[in-house]
Amino acid sequence: MMSAFLKKLLFVRQFSIEDGKIEMLGKREIMLPSNILFWMQAQNKQTYELSKQMTIESVKEFGKKIGSSEEGMIKNMKEIYETFGLGPLEINDLKNEKKEATITIKDSSMAKEYMRYNKGVAKTGQCELVAGILAGMFSFLFNADVNAIETKCLSTGSPSCIFSIGKGVR
Repeated sequence: MMSAFLKKLLFVRQFSIEDGKIEMLGKREIMLPSNILFWMQAQNKQTYELSKQMTIESVKEFGKKIGSSEEGMIKNMKEIYETFGLGPLEINDLKNEKKEATITIKDSSMAKEYMRYNKGVAKTGQCELVAGILAGMFSFLFNADVNAIETKCLSTGSPSCIFSIGKGVR
């Protein structure tokens, strides 16, 4: 079933797939299988920083098009994250004044790909790309440079991936 967010984008002509191009909110997108993203993450030691910086830039662009009220941005960032297929995102604890948050991702594509590829569980979390994306999203939201660290991961046998976000994290 198509997400409500994607339906809204289609309705206002802000999402299209035609002539070999995917565009969302005026930005060109590329759909890649999760195993390719996992492999790219494993090959690049700068995955976290690169994904954080690129997410900050992307969220700024999206904010100009979809509005930037705090409540609207949280909802839209959550929907964009899920639309990209990274898994369902839950914001468990949001402390704007302290610039901290706790996020749960119940079905992380990156963690599942690790388990499929390695045929088992990991010793440490495997969602470095996701941590960078969350750090970028919340750096924009909090209007401050924050980091994200994965404290629990599906790939280590936890029921979900949990991330702590804040200034003193990492």
